[in-house]
Amino acid sequence: DGSSKVNLTEVEAMKRVLAYLKHSHGFDDYMKHWDTLKSDTKRRQEKEIGLISFYGKQVGNIKNSVRPYAHKLGIPVKLNTVDKFQGMERNIIIISTVRSNKEHRYGFAEDIRRINVGFSRARRLLIVVGNRQFFRQNAHYQRSIDEMEHFDIKQLQDLVR
Repeated sequence: DGSSKVNLTEVEAMKRVLAYLKHSHGFDDYMKHWDTLKSDTKRRQEKEIGLISFYGKQVGNIKNSVRPYAHKLGIPVKLNTVDKFQGMERNIIIISTVRSNKEHRYGFAEDIRRINVGFSRARRLLIVVGNRQFFRQNAHYQRSIDEMEHFDIKQLQDLVR
């Protein structure tokens, strides 16, 4: 399968984030809000949650696991690699960063253009799933990470109760 990277823990975390969003206060009203749009295409795009990653193989895992789960929850999703998501936006984006290694190799995620595309696709809410300590060692990420609110999965679970 080439050199594409995967992180199955992040795939599972994305499913949990979708479940927490679905059951959070106001999410159903948020989704219903877009039903007032006249255009079916615009309505679909406004409701879709973007699921993106730097790696095609990770996108494949998300497609096989997260997308069916989102469908089961009644949440429409748009799924693609960061590069293929260029030029698109969604109100909510969940990005899987994938990389986490002792050698501090960031691969595709080291390219500042990819970071920019990945982090700028969300209009209202960006959720980054990844190893914060690993990415914080990279100067390009450090600044963004320092500006973000941080929640580990347990905190997120407590917030939506």
